[in-house]
Amino acid sequence: MKLKTLVQVMLVSCTIMGLTACSSMKKHGDQSGASDANGSGSQTYGAGDSSNFGGGNLTPEQLLAKRTYYFEYDKTDVSDNDKPAIMANANHLVANAHAKVLLEGHTDPRGSREYNVALGERRANSVANLMKSKGVGSDQIRVISYGAERLAAAGHTEQDYQQDRRAVLVYLQQ
Repeated sequence: MKLKTLVQVMLVSCTIMGLTACSSMKKHGDQSGASDANGSGSQTYGAGDSSNFGGGNLTPEQLLAKRTYYFEYDKTDVSDNDKPAIMANANHLVANAHAKVLLEGHTDPRGSREYNVALGERRANSVANLMKSKGVGSDQIRVISYGAERLAAAGHTEQDYQQDRRAVLVYLQQ
């Protein structure tokens, strides 16, 4: 994908995420005391949280095509908004036992090479474990970490770093 096209997609994604975040704030009201899945009570916002459109209004085909999942800084927890797309791909893998995927883990450039490679692997494994919990065979998933070696964005802004913190699902055989 050309850089110009990628930038356009990201701009559209950010606009939609902003609109989604505004509407979800009205739906949920004041839940400042609510706990997340880890019981921490924290809430996160931004590109890493919504992960390009979320999963709420996408068709099954769009969910299956969504193969990049974003993470918060120094985190490995899969976003709730990415889970529908991951589940769609998991269902496809379960239905097609011959299909195999590569899960690539990536980080932003901050941190040592060793730390980033380990963090990228943990991110890819988070997606892999979620897929395995839905019945995908271990032999269908391969995990690799590139750490900060393959950046999605060349800059050094927080927006650039948000694009770098990701796991990418690549189909190897279909």
